[in-house]
Amino acid sequence: MAISSSRFQRVTLYSLLLLAMILVYQIYHHGGKLLSKNQQERKDDWTKHLQSNHVKLSRTKAAIESPQPIRRDLKKTAEQGNPILQMEVKRLKTRINRKDSLIEKLTAQLEKEKSRAEKLNQVIGNLKVENTQLQAEVESNSNGVTSGRSEQNTGLKKELGSLIKTSPKISDIHISQRIPFESFAKTHLFEYSPKKKPKEYIFHGQNSNTRRVKSGERHLVQAQDIGVNFINTNTSYHVSRENMVDGVYRIDINTGIDYELYFKDPSANKFITVRLIRPLGVLQPVALPEDNRGPNELINLIVPLSGRLERFQQFMDMFVEVCIKIDKNVFLTVVLYGASDFNTVKTTLKDLEVTYGFKKYQLIMRDKPFSRGRALHDGVMYWSSSPKNVLMFFCDVDITIRPDFLRRCRMYTQRKEKIYYPMVFSLFNPKNVYEQGTIPPPAEQLKIDRKYGFWREYGFGMTCQYRADYLRVGGFDLNIEGWGTEDLGLYQRYLQQANIRIIRAPDRDLFHQYHDKKCDPSLSEEQYRSCLGSKAKVEGTHTQIAIQLTKLREKYEPESQSENGY
Repeated sequence: MAISSSRFQRVTLYSLLLLAMILVYQIYHHGGKLLSKNQQERKDDWTKHLQSNHVKLSRTKAAIESPQPIRRDLKKTAEQGNPILQMEVKRLKTRINRKDSLIEKLTAQLEKEKSRAEKLNQVIGNLKVENTQLQAEVESNSNGVTSGRSEQNTGLKKELGSLIKTSPKISDIHISQRIPFESFAKTHLFEYSPKKKPKEYIFHGQNSNTRRVKSGERHLVQAQDIGVNFINTNTSYHVSRENMVDGVYRIDINTGIDYELYFKDPSANKFITVRLIRPLGVLQPVALPEDNRGPNELINLIVPLSGRLERFQQFMDMFVEVCIKIDKNVFLTVVLYGASDFNTVKTTLKDLEVTYGFKKYQLIMRDKPFSRGRALHDGVMYWSSSPKNVLMFFCDVDITIRPDFLRRCRMYTQRKEKIYYPMVFSLFNPKNVYEQGTIPPPAEQLKIDRKYGFWREYGFGMTCQYRADYLRVGGFDLNIEGWGTEDLGLYQRYLQQANIRIIRAPDRDLFHQYHDKKCDPSLSEEQYRSCLGSKAKVEGTHTQIAIQLTKLREKYEPESQSENGY
């Protein structure tokens, strides 16, 4: 009984253990699936949430990048009638419109800058190519510079060798040498055209602090500023506009404006030349500044003389004041035609030697029919002093010189390169200009104004050039007798020289004194006609001549004719 009870207990215990194991198994198996299901559901919820946020984010980004949806949304919101939102919509629309306008402007400006950059790149490329050519040209010029320029000028060209790459090719710029120059100083412009004033002030007002440049003359001041900047930036010199002493310019409507400016170096007694070109566009230098010869270069002043001893004495008085007392470096060559005047002229020249110790002169005697061209040619050929290739000035006894002309004669000429043909200011007959009995002395008549005279644009007799250049082009035509046409022939020979630059400009310090001119009927038809034209033009303006004719008519015509309207 006891044994069976013990067995029953063990069986019961085993059954309970088995049930417990089955229960644990069921709980573990079914409970895990439920947990996994809950986790999966939770994961799905998070995925949907993230996808929803991603869609919202994408829509927001697209709305930001594209203003159109914003405008539609704003419009939609505005239609709902909320005043605050409507104001915000208007404000945003205004900002958007401003932004669009700014974008358009910036885009247009960017296109312009791109176009400008392309042009500059092209210019840079061209200049690089020209640099090699121009440097070779400078080297070749430097090799021969000892015969034509000073050692200082050579040094300046070496110093400026690197500068030449910034200049356009001079051979590409063609301005006709037949076009004369206008001349100007710091404050005045001198124009030869009969339609313009012979002397024009380039400012409005006299006060240097408040005066304004006249609109038509601004290019002259601009040229001075560019010349100053060009010299100061690219050389060892330092100048200002106040250092400019002279300038010339001419206009070629097919090419542009050609300038040549002359500055006085404030630290040394010499002049600096710079050439500028405005080639129908931006003004730019085309030639290196030149270290010109100083103001002490010798000038051989050659004067042909035939009779007119009274005027010769006046000329010599002027020569003493200007060339002996002030300039002190002028050689005088007088070529005399007419043996009867030899002693008088010789005595006059000897007096210079006795009174002033002046020995730089020579007198050449010719006892034959007068020829101006032959006389000047003899003055050239009889030169035996030093230097052999002397600077010459062909002059007449009717000419009055002021000191600054001699400076320009030296500045505006250059061996093998430049010739100076100044336009003389020809004075009218003083009897037609001044009231009777009020004619001032000749020295006080030297005024540049339309009522006093005119620029002698047709006269080529006065010229500064080197002896070697004169001989190289063949000189004067020695077959011409008397006065006239020989000077024009020489000028035309220089025009045919491609490498010669002719400075033809009004000179404010060179005057032709009036004298009664007689035209010999035995001259050739061309010479006689030229003489008569010159004689008529120097009498006075049309108004002055008309006044004199009216006085003569009133004096000699009968009163009855005057009353009848004659």
